[in-house]
This record gives sequence, C-alpha cells and structure tokens, in this order.
Amino acid sequence: MAQRPVYIDVYTEMLRDIQTGLYPENSLFPPEEKLCRKYNASRSTLRRALNMLKETGVLYSVQGNGTYIKPFVFTQPLSDFYSFTDTLKSSNILIQNSVIHYDLVKADKSLAIETGYQEGTVFHKLFRLRSARTYPLMLETTFLPQSRFLTLDTEALSCGSLYEFLREQYNFHADRATEKFRPVMPRSEERTLLHISSNVPCTLLERYSYEGNVLIEYTKSIVRGDKYAFRIELANNSVIPLPEQRER
Repeated sequence: MAQRPVYIDVYTEMLRDIQTGLYPENSLFPPEEKLCRKYNASRSTLRRALNMLKETGVLYSVQGNGTYIKPFVFTQPLSDFYSFTDTLKSSNILIQNSVIHYDLVKADKSLAIETGYQEGTVFHKLFRLRSARTYPLMLETTFLPQSRFLTLDTEALSCGSLYEFLREQYNFHADRATEKFRPVMPRSEERTLLHISSNVPCTLLERYSYEGNVLIEYTKSIVRGDKYAFRIELANNSVIPLPEQRER
C-alpha cells in the first residue's frame, strides 16, 4: 500500500494550526525558512503544501508582499437538519458558547403566535453568544416549552451543544424543522456583542423545530454577514420535453 505523501501531512498540520487560530486572519504567513523548521519539511515539500492551502482558499498571495491568511467565512449547507456546534466540531474549528442570559418567561401574544402555544405558556428563554475561533459569530435567542423540557443546565450549555444536552437529558429528536432568513442591520447592543461596525449587515435566521406536529424549539439568530454564509443545493426535477422533430 502506497505511503501518503509527506506534503499532505504538512498541509494537514498547517491547516489545523490556521483553523485553531494560531495564525490570525489577514496576518502575514511566516516565511518559508521558518515554516520548514516548524514543520520539519524540505523547501519543495513545504511549497506543495502551501500551494494546496492556496488552491483551497485558505491562503492568498500579494505580489511583492507575501502570503496571508484569508479571512474565514463559514459556509453552512442547508440540505439537512444541522447543529452549529456539531458542524464546526466536525471541521476541527474551535468554538465557544457564552450564556448571556437565561430566564423562565410566559408567552406574550407575539411569542404565542410564533410558537402556536397559548399566551401564558412557560418557556425557557436562553440567550447565547456563539463564537468560532477567536471572534463572535452569532447571537441566539432560544425558546423551549417547559412542559417538554423541565430544567436546563446553563453551565453545561456554556461548553456544549444544546441539541446534545436535550438528546441526553430528554430524548430530544426533531423530526423536521423550518427556517426563515432575511437580511437585517443589527442594533447597537448586538453590534457590540458581535464586535462589528455599523456597516456590517447580518442575517436574521428563525428556526422552528418539531416533534411530530408539535413545536419544541423556536430560535432567533442574528448571524454575522461577513463571517457566515448559507449554501443550498437545488435539484432540477422538472422534465422538459424535447421539441418534436420536424418531418422531412
């Protein structure tokens, strides 16, 4: 069985260091001599690894100025039910969850309309800041009916996935979910928490998750437009009839 090329190992190691924030975005990547020593690689091996990083959009070069770390934009496929934490973990990206506020609230008219529950129904209201690498990525406000989830451990949710916690504690399983997107300009307090300027747009993402026909989660997320993109793959299932051949 053929051995894996050494430059693939060097590429993998450098990519991991970039993903974990060792090299900041838009910073000048170290010179080849220094990289050869750090990754114990020959100049030719290193250059092949660097070319792979450029081809995959991780690095970019400025003529006469050097090689830089390309700003990270996370792309989320939307073909299946997904978890922010699980998706980023699978990409070896360092993530942090900060619980900013938690409370039990009674549904007002607006929340009752969004969730389909009666006014006065008690919900857990969880407000979190989700970060990737070294920067904030999104603000999430989640509403969960207390009738389905009796208590929440906010300490556990500061270091792990909400869905994983709900699966382990309450046998949570969403059969389906609906999401809505629209562009928004974040408010002043949201910009402060997300560390963005007033000219950076965001996406308002609303998720409605169901067990059967019963809504069990309603989440509103303010997502940074400069760091997070959504990708949808569309299948063309329409059948276009071929034009009839003209009679000769």
